[in-house]
Amino acid sequence: MLFLSGLQLRPLYQRKLWKEMRKQRVYDKRVKMYILNQHWLKIRKQKDRRRRRVLARIWKMKQLAMLKRLYN
Repeated sequence: MLFLSGLQLRPLYQRKLWKEMRKQRVYDKRVKMYILNQHWLKIRKQKDRRRRRVLARIWKMKQLAMLKRLYN
């Protein structure tokens, strides 16, 4: 079985990404790597935003539960 690391795309997405890059005709290797990593940067930012929202929600729920225990 193929184990994927944190920054590795699944094969289908990798193919799609390379197809998009071929359309752009990127010849410089540094630019090519930047375009590849840009995709992952968007995903990483989205996951971080989601994680922060969830942690804030959990914190609020714990605070409310603590206040209810305190005053009931």
